[in-house]
Amino acid sequence: MILKATSDMKSDDSLVVAGRRASLRREGANLSRTTDLERDSGGLELISKAGAVLDILEHHKEASAADLAAVLGEPLSSVYRLLQSLTTTGWVDRGSRRGAYRLGLSLMTIGGLVEDHLDIRDASLPSLRELVDATNVTSFLCVRRGPRAVCLERIEGYAVQSLAMLLGGSLPLYAGAAPRALLAFLPVAEQSAILKDTSQQLRDDPPRPDDQDIIADIARIRAAGYSVSDGDVTPGIAALGAPVFNHRGEVQGALSLSGLRGQVLNPASVDDTIELLRHSAGKASAALGWEVS
Repeated sequence: MILKATSDMKSDDSLVVAGRRASLRREGANLSRTTDLERDSGGLELISKAGAVLDILEHHKEASAADLAAVLGEPLSSVYRLLQSLTTTGWVDRGSRRGAYRLGLSLMTIGGLVEDHLDIRDASLPSLRELVDATNVTSFLCVRRGPRAVCLERIEGYAVQSLAMLLGGSLPLYAGAAPRALLAFLPVAEQSAILKDTSQQLRDDPPRPDDQDIIADIARIRAAGYSVSDGDVTPGIAALGAPVFNHRGEVQGALSLSGLRGQVLNPASVDDTIELLRHSAGKASAALGWEVS
């Protein structure tokens, strides 16, 4: 009887322990679900705040962190942290006024820019891949956005990878190979308007040459049919650029190759590289319906 009672007691204890474990598991699951919900809620709240900031900047063009904090009803420190994150992603850029912010050029590529240029991207991708396979350096497709050139596609080479002109990044049309190839083949009236437009100058842009130097550079590029960038964007990095034309003969974009100076501008191979780039740009143009007259 004593043995049976002891056995029953052990059985009861096991049931109690099992019950407690089940209860703890349920509490843990509930806590996990609560934590997930809180995390999801926090993420949605952050996205909502970011969307509100972008809406305000779209409407007002530029605003300071203090202005945004006042409109959103958020602490200034929180708005600063949010702006830092949005600036890192390229969705927000520094404005023309000290302490001001505006929509980033990278954000502008999402939606309208990409949609407007799907044809040129599709037409250029085979050429971009062929260029990388033949040269081992990085190839780019850039299109114009106002007074700047935006990187619409980038195929990484097998050599050094440049941090300049990341996908969605931009440069002024006077700097780099692809931007200058774009500028050189625009109508003269548009070139003149671009030279007068300094509204989208960014703090980290390369120094702007004098207008006369830019005009002389345009003439050289048009005569040669290609552009050369030798350290004007990143020291030690060189690039070559060539225009891509649409079926109306209008410049639609530009292809470029970029890598270490010794790779891109090697005297033993640079002429072949230029010919390859121009041929690749011509193939992309032909895919858009352009015909050499």
